[in-house]
Amino acid sequence: MENYIYNPQAELLLEADSDEAITMTYIDQTWAMPKIGPRPPYYCNPVYEENNPTI
Repeated sequence: MENYIYNPQAELLLEADSDEAITMTYIDQTWAMPKIGPRPPYYCNPVYEENNPTI
């Protein structure tokens, strides 16, 4: 079976990190950032807890 990819950028979610850098710009400041950084743990191991508010 072939692997079909709807959006090539969605592959970035499957990678752990990258050496590629992108340029970020905010107002008149510019800096380099990694294209893919380390993922927070909740992306790897989500925990869903029941939340019942008090009425």
